[in-house]
Amino acid sequence: MKRFFARATKKHTEVNPFFALLIILVIATIFSNIIPSGMYERLSVDGRMVVDPDSFQYVDKHYVGISDFFLSFYQGFNNAASLMAMLFFAGGAFGVVKRIGLLETAIKALAHKLKHTSFYVIAFILMLAIGTQVAFTSMWELSVVIIPMIVPLVLALGYDVVVGAGIVMLAACAGFGAAMTNPLFTAIAHKLAELPIYSALGYRAVCFGVILFICYLYLMRYAKKIKKDPSKSLMNGMNTKYTAIKEEAVTFTPALIRAGIAFLAVFAFLLFGTVRMGFDFPQMAACFVAMTFATGLAYGSGLNEICDMMGEGMKDLFYAAMVMLFARAILYILEEAMVVDTIIAFLARLVVGKSSLITANMLLVMQTIINFLIPSGSGQAAITIPIIVPLADMGNVTRQVACLASQFGDGFSNFLYPTNGSLIAILMVAGIPYKKWLRFFGPLFLIIMAVCMVFISIGVGIKLGPF
Repeated sequence: MKRFFARATKKHTEVNPFFALLIILVIATIFSNIIPSGMYERLSVDGRMVVDPDSFQYVDKHYVGISDFFLSFYQGFNNAASLMAMLFFAGGAFGVVKRIGLLETAIKALAHKLKHTSFYVIAFILMLAIGTQVAFTSMWELSVVIIPMIVPLVLALGYDVVVGAGIVMLAACAGFGAAMTNPLFTAIAHKLAELPIYSALGYRAVCFGVILFICYLYLMRYAKKIKKDPSKSLMNGMNTKYTAIKEEAVTFTPALIRAGIAFLAVFAFLLFGTVRMGFDFPQMAACFVAMTFATGLAYGSGLNEICDMMGEGMKDLFYAAMVMLFARAILYILEEAMVVDTIIAFLARLVVGKSSLITANMLLVMQTIINFLIPSGSGQAAITIPIIVPLADMGNVTRQVACLASQFGDGFSNFLYPTNGSLIAILMVAGIPYKKWLRFFGPLFLIIMAVCMVFISIGVGIKLGPF
């Protein structure tokens, strides 16, 4: 028995992401039985259920027990099913792209073309492209399939996995937190606040540009440090599943050219549909399925072979996708205990009776805290905006600033909190332990929050509107 535990201890030197989320789930279950149950009344407004901010009341305590704890795993899986499905189908599509050699050839060709280009230029162009895509589509979860393309190239240039993943994740962070057209939060928030949808887009574009540049400078500072002394890498002494690609001239075969054209055509339609046609997860999943077969058939593969590659691609992301159910399981426990509204009501009292500057920035802090408990942007908007808007009205803060503060609070903390299943899944694909990511991203998060407070304060000063 002693030898068994010795082997187990030696083997598990890193904390499994499942274990970290399991501990949070246990803590949430315990505190859900301590925090009083409460609720707001919901009213139907234009076909949408919204909260009456003056209706909070305590109710008889709802307790969660062992059966609820174990049931939460299924409920978490069920509630995360749409995102997980989209991720699986994306994995299938990129599984075909990877296994026919299109991905490897494209990366090698890029490395060969850019071998005499400054890494700082390469990183900036990549971050600008990725960040802009996320700023318009809000699809930062696609980092899961972009990271495997970028990391081998970055390794070949003499940097580490953190730099490669950072190019993708920090760009996505800037794009999502300061998104110009985020359909999962901004659109819902504006609708509930009775603002024109995506109003003040220009102001958010400025916020995005500034924060993206700060992320770029922060990453380049780290990259310069480890280039000079590789022992200072956060991944020093750790194995990585990625290998540096070799700089060599490659040739695209006619089959790869056909496959590449098919892939880019469907991917372009996916981006167009997300930005202009309001695609949600079902439509995006359908595009990935189309991408799978269009790319495979254009390459010349048979249907049976395409299905094999699709299955292998899904398998690559299976473990990462399953992490998402834990985050939804936590929310299920909080909802069953009816403590979500109690927590929100407590936080709401903190912003009453303050100056407009303090009120606006406290809304940012409040939304950041709530995002730890409810890692769903659309869910947060539906619950908190009807409460935040009256608080903003009473605190002489424009509704546009209130929505901006809420968007900042929701967006950037997604890249910090372990309760966000998408973040843990992306880190697993990158091969970066959460505690290593926290060491890297934690200081930057504080810098971003300070910058957000500046933008929010400016918004209060200019009465960012229209109202």
